[in-house]
Formats: sequence, structure tokens, C-alpha cells
Amino acid sequence: PHQDLAYYESPPGMQLLHCVAMGEAVIGGESTLIDALAAAYRLREVRPESFECLVRCPATFVKQRAGASMTYRRPHIVLAEDGSSDSGEMMENEIVAVHWSPPFEGPVMLPPGDIDRYYEAYSDFERILDVAVRSEECDEYDELSQYAKEFTWERKLSPGEVLVFNNRRMLHGRRAFSFGEGLGQRHLVGC
Repeated sequence: PHQDLAYYESPPGMQLLHCVAMGEAVIGGESTLIDALAAAYRLREVRPESFECLVRCPATFVKQRAGASMTYRRPHIVLAEDGSSDSGEMMENEIVAVHWSPPFEGPVMLPPGDIDRYYEAYSDFERILDVAVRSEECDEYDELSQYAKEFTWERKLSPGEVLVFNNRRMLHGRRAFSFGEGLGQRHLVGC
């Protein structure tokens, strides 16, 4: 799952995905949603060191193609500012934003001493957000992966349906799909 346009300074709030076509031969292709803000609160509970790393270390979000080159750096998790200079106290502040868009992430630009910890924290948050990602240590769902399994919403849209969600809070994605025999077309339009 991901947020759209994370490489913008101010990503759009509302996202609409209109199902134009979902042929009878489409196998899979369900749309998914997970509440990234709630997942960040859960990460703070179960992996406070990973939470702190994702608040402290900025990620790089990029969009590069012919005619467009956009880059924006910011942490994956943003807390409300309260003027506190104590980083321990600050970690308890309200979570005001989550920025997560793996398909549009660029190079990590961190001090060498932060790189390993960043990737560990990234992996922890990814397991909370993505039901398809499990711990390398075991095939079973661990505590983090279980959250994604329990709280991922899933629905196969029908033609004419519109999925409306808060792009700044909810991450969206889709299940893999293939075509069986018959009409095989899946077309969603976002705006």
C-alpha cells in the first residue's frame, strides 16, 4: 500500500478511484486500504525505537520522468510540535502525518551510522502496513504482520463504484490479478 503524490510538498487529501471496468474474467485485483495513522500509533506501542527512527530520519520521495522531476524529503512519521526540546517527551506528541510511498522513494540520504537502524525501522513499519510482507525469521504472522492482516480492508470494486478515502491518512493498494477466460479488463481511474 502507498500514499499518492508523496513527492509533493502538500499531497492531496481526498483521493477518488473510479472503477471504469472490471471484467468477469478478472481474478483478484481487490482494492485495499489500511489506516497508516493508526498503524503509526501501533508502531509507537510495540517498537518505540523504530517509531523514533522514522520520526527522526527523513526519507526521499521522488517522481522522475520526461518533463517532470520532483523530490521532497521528510520523515515517514510527523509529530505535532509543542516547543519541547526533550526528544523523549516529543515522541509522545500527537501523530499528525504519515508519508509512505515505496514505489516513489529515492535514495536514503542519512549519516552512515543511521542507515542500518533506518532500514530495520522501515522493515518494521512495512510489516505493520502490508499484509503481504512477513518477518524473515518465520513464515507465521508476527506481531507486526498480524496488525496488517487484521486491519487491511479489501474489496473488489464493480464498474461504476468509486472508492473515496483520505490520501493523507489511508494507504491504498491492490491485490495481484490475472485474467481467466472471458472479458479480461480492469480499469480504475484516480483523481
